[in-house]
Amino acid sequence: MKKKGTYYDAVVGVSVNPEMELTVENTAGPKKTLRCMTCCLSGSSGNTATAIKCLGGCPHLVGLVGTEFQSSKKVEDILLRNVIEKGGVPFTPLEVLSETNHAVIPVISESNGEVWGKKGNLVHSVVSETLQDLAGPEVGIGPNTFVVITGLRAVEMPFAEALLFQAQPGYRLLNAKDTLCASKEFKKILPLVDILVLNKREFDETGMDLRKIHSYGPRIIVVTAADKGGLFSLSPILWSHYWEEWKAVSYPGGIYETGAGDWFLGALVSELIRLKESASIVINSQKFSEIISFAAKVAGKKVTIPGGGNGPSRHQLR
Repeated sequence: MKKKGTYYDAVVGVSVNPEMELTVENTAGPKKTLRCMTCCLSGSSGNTATAIKCLGGCPHLVGLVGTEFQSSKKVEDILLRNVIEKGGVPFTPLEVLSETNHAVIPVISESNGEVWGKKGNLVHSVVSETLQDLAGPEVGIGPNTFVVITGLRAVEMPFAEALLFQAQPGYRLLNAKDTLCASKEFKKILPLVDILVLNKREFDETGMDLRKIHSYGPRIIVVTAADKGGLFSLSPILWSHYWEEWKAVSYPGGIYETGAGDWFLGALVSELIRLKESASIVINSQKFSEIISFAAKVAGKKVTIPGGGNGPSRHQLR
C-alpha cells in the first residue's frame, strides 16, 4: 500500500499474474531447443499498469492473488512477487483466490498464436474483509485519479465496484471480458463507467448498438478491431452523437499480438493523464481522435515486442 495522503495518476485492477515466455526453435522431431525463457508482470491489469508507467504515468496496481500470497512458496507466487519488485509498479495484493493466476506464452520461430493460463477460484469467505480494505484512503484514489478496470469477469464485480465508486465522474474506465459483456451483470456496472473500451468480440457479445450502451452511462465508447483499427463513439447526451473510425498503425516485425490491447488501453489512459483530460472535459472529437492515434501507435509498436508485459516507451516511439 502507499503512504497515506498521496494519490496516484491511475489505480488499475484487478487481473494480475506472472507470465512466463518460452521461445523455442521449430526444429524437426519431438525435442525442441529452448532459446530463451523470461518472466514478467502480466495479466490485463498488470500489462495496462506497466504501459502507463512506461509512458510516463504513476499507476497503482491492485490485483487478485492467492489467499497466502505474501508467504506462499508456490512457484506462481514467488514469480509474481519477483516481477512486481522488478517492474517497480506499486502493488496491492487482494488475497481472495484459491491460487494465484499464472500464464505461459509459447513463442515458436518468432511467433505466438496462443496463451496458456490458469485462474484461481474466488474464496468467498474472505471477500467482505478485502472489500473494506479497498474502501480506505490507502488505495490512493484522488479527485483526478483514473480508475481503470480491465479483463473484468462477473465474479470480480464487487472489487470493480468498490474502486469505481470512489472515482470522480469522468475518470472511470472499464474493459470487460466477453463473458461479462454477454451477461445481465454488464448493464449493472455501466452507470459507473465513463469510458468503455472493448474489442470487437466483446462489443458483439453485448448485443447492443452504440447508442444503447451510451444510454446506460458511458460517455465514450472505444471498440478495437486488431489490425483493422477500430472506432470511438461520443455520447449523444453530451455531444451531437459522433463516431469515427481509425486505422491500425503497423511497424516492421509486428508478429507478437499478446498484450497489444492492454497497451492500447494503457496508452489511452497515459495520454489523458498527460493532457489533463477526462471524459467530462474532452471538448471535441478532434482532441479524442489525437488521443486514439497515440494509443494506436503504441499498440502497433507493442506488436513488435514479445511478451504481454513488455512494450515501448515514449522515447522508442519517436
